[in-house]
Amino acid sequence: MTESSLPRATLDDVARRVGMSARTVSRVVNNEYGVAEATRKQVLEAIEELGYRPNLLARALITKRSGTVGLVGGDMTDPYFPALAEAVHHRVSESGRTTFFACTGNDPHRQDMVLRSLWSYAVDGVIVFPAPDSIDQLRGYARLGLRIVVVDDVVDAPGIACVRFDLVTGARLGVRHLLDSGRRRVGMLASELSPPRRRRRESGFRAAFDDAGLDHGAIVRAPPTVQGGEAGIDRLLDLQPDLDAILAYNDVMAIGAVRAVEARGRRVPDDIAVVGFDDVELSAYVRPALTTIRLDRSLLSIEVTRALHSFIDAPGDRFDPVVLPVELVVRQSA
Repeated sequence: MTESSLPRATLDDVARRVGMSARTVSRVVNNEYGVAEATRKQVLEAIEELGYRPNLLARALITKRSGTVGLVGGDMTDPYFPALAEAVHHRVSESGRTTFFACTGNDPHRQDMVLRSLWSYAVDGVIVFPAPDSIDQLRGYARLGLRIVVVDDVVDAPGIACVRFDLVTGARLGVRHLLDSGRRRVGMLASELSPPRRRRRESGFRAAFDDAGLDHGAIVRAPPTVQGGEAGIDRLLDLQPDLDAILAYNDVMAIGAVRAVEARGRRVPDDIAVVGFDDVELSAYVRPALTTIRLDRSLLSIEVTRALHSFIDAPGDRFDPVVLPVELVVRQSA
């Protein structure tokens, strides 16, 4: 008889081995509070000796809880997401749950495959940076009972909570800082992946000029990457040759913009000032260090996990959208 054909140890087998109730063993398996450390140690040793493994999927079907959540991002190469994922993982683990990570590449079809997989494994809920034009898809999964927290969008539907930063104010802060420093020919590098309903940075960019009674500069949309920032500068300077400042969609685009500006023989910030968005760790270490709009990852991780845990505990409730504050961080590039 092979090891794989041996009968699987059960929770009752563990209880008999340690001379405790099945309920006590279950509390240890589920990492519940109120179990003495000596008891926990004894149970875990018996679990290891017997090779007991809980059937998590069967337990999820019975309890409607799996002890797992999903975090679904659009682009794993964006340095903002891995840092946020680490913060979310830390917050989720404090509740005794495990986090599954997935990437959609900002593709609605891939997002559908990811959400279907997470739903089939009965995760307790998911935190999603939604792919473009996927709102109806998210509503559909919410109707199936999947608890969803959407980041950086607003979806008015039962079973969906929304957490986002005040990106309009963030863009206003960046432009106001540039205008206050004497810049007047300010252009913007925007993301070509943002659908019209999510172009809040662009709205804030225009609003800042309206506030000042000035005409806004050119807006160029490009991939939200270093290479996109480099390519976007060429187009922006073609449209606005006397450009003296740039607001970028994110920090990696801003870094690409700095490279492209300097490759053209212009200086940052003397000739062209650059402001990014996100405040990723790298932004403080590039030269010149990047002035940026901070989107606090720690604060976001707290709010999205709080919303998710509230959903898990009270699945029928509706939650008002949460809008998080932003902050201008002034460094060398502007």
